[in-house]
Amino acid sequence: MKDLTAKRRHIWPWQKNQEFPWPSIEWFRSEDPLMLDSQSWLPSYEIAYETWGEPSGQPVVVFHALTGDSHVAPHDGEDRPGWWDGVLGSGRALDPDTHYILCHNVLGGAMGSTGPSSWDPEGRPWGSRFPQLSLFDMVRAADRWIQSLVGLRPVILVGGSMGGMLAYAYGALYPERVKGILAIGAPIRHEPWAISYHTVGRTAIWSDPAFRGGDYYDGPFPDQGLALARMADMISYQHPASMDQKFSRNRQTADGMEFQIESYLRYQGQKLVRRFDANTYITLTQAMDQFELSSQAIRRLAAIPVWVAGITSDMLYPPAEIERHVALLRDQQVSVTLEWLDGPWGHDTFLVDQNQTNGLVQRFLAAVE
Repeated sequence: MKDLTAKRRHIWPWQKNQEFPWPSIEWFRSEDPLMLDSQSWLPSYEIAYETWGEPSGQPVVVFHALTGDSHVAPHDGEDRPGWWDGVLGSGRALDPDTHYILCHNVLGGAMGSTGPSSWDPEGRPWGSRFPQLSLFDMVRAADRWIQSLVGLRPVILVGGSMGGMLAYAYGALYPERVKGILAIGAPIRHEPWAISYHTVGRTAIWSDPAFRGGDYYDGPFPDQGLALARMADMISYQHPASMDQKFSRNRQTADGMEFQIESYLRYQGQKLVRRFDANTYITLTQAMDQFELSSQAIRRLAAIPVWVAGITSDMLYPPAEIERHVALLRDQQVSVTLEWLDGPWGHDTFLVDQNQTNGLVQRFLAAVE
């Protein structure tokens, strides 16, 4: 096998756009093969991660959402902003003064962890040959990393959207090491409504001539397909009320032919292109769509305090769906506390209204610590 130490740190355009790797990034490497639910395997893998606080604090693992990464919040005044600055920091719910907070880029991700853009054992980007992953595969990979930092100490799990689904998966696999789960805007299985949006997104990427079956890392990249996928997803993350509030029927151009909502969706599509990888979008959305907690998996959560936070304006995982899933959990004797985030921002409420989200996380931690 070739020595790939230097090549393993290849920086792709979407990473360079974000000045990656950040000073706070660390890497965990497992040389032990990882068997996957698809009956395939990875000979080795790396996890890019960050930590906040001291190892003596209560371990809290934060799982990120679909297009998220390990950078939850700044580490100091010179650091770049994170995606949950209002929730992690001194005096906030996730407080480095009392907690040891861990967040990683998931297996299959685009920001440092092993994924489709990583080099395979022969020194080529995996591309189309990267194996299919499940969310359970991702948390099995994460468990080795978590144990490397905290051993077998009980951890608290927090995640929004895909991150909440990963928290469920981890709890089902390792219930004896989980002190509590907070799943925000996250289902216990993907229903047809959510699958349909991802299907549109993946089809847009597959239809881009630059996709070339997934082996495009010598350029050009399938930017148009990824942008269209993001545009579709952004509709699912919003709510009619939030769109009315933000855009109404306002025009963007002087001739009145372009609406502000059109400009906004195109902007969001191009914004994702600058920070994400199309193959990772496919890998992660397929894993989300395949996710379902079986009755047996749900029963393994019975000894864990589970907090579920629905979002009143969520169009991706509507309130009625969250309530049905809570009922399924309770039918299997899982102790569930159901709370709601309220606001007109749709699925993104947990990221937009961080003051409200911070209060939710504070209440959860007070109950399970």
